[in-house]
Amino acid sequence: MNSVTLMGRLGAKPEIRKVGSDNVSVTDVSIATSGFAKGQKTTDWHSVTLWDKQADLISRCDKGEMVLIEGSLKHEKYTDKDGNERRKSYVRAYRFEFCGAPRNKQATGAVGPSANPYGDDDLNF
Repeated sequence: MNSVTLMGRLGAKPEIRKVGSDNVSVTDVSIATSGFAKGQKTTDWHSVTLWDKQADLISRCDKGEMVLIEGSLKHEKYTDKDGNERRKSYVRAYRFEFCGAPRNKQATGAVGPSANPYGDDDLNF
């Protein structure tokens, strides 16, 4: 089973782009998750790719907003501009939820985890 669940904060405002002849929406985001190791707070950064409607919806979020991501871990090989072979690991998200307002903002008007994140009427950004 290849399943990843992340709950963390967006590292930057998502930027959407269109790809292919169908102009499919896609966005890559960084998610910061926190934990504790040996009594010290740690932060891990995760690369996440969202497609179609999920990409459109997460593009409305701001830096620092808490999100829940579900997806699968993917690995790619590519050659950089200098001809070196590189590897990239990322989460290909198939589901996400808004979990509240960005840090340092009031929660008023934010979409909570119990709201339907896919209904445009529920989004108050």
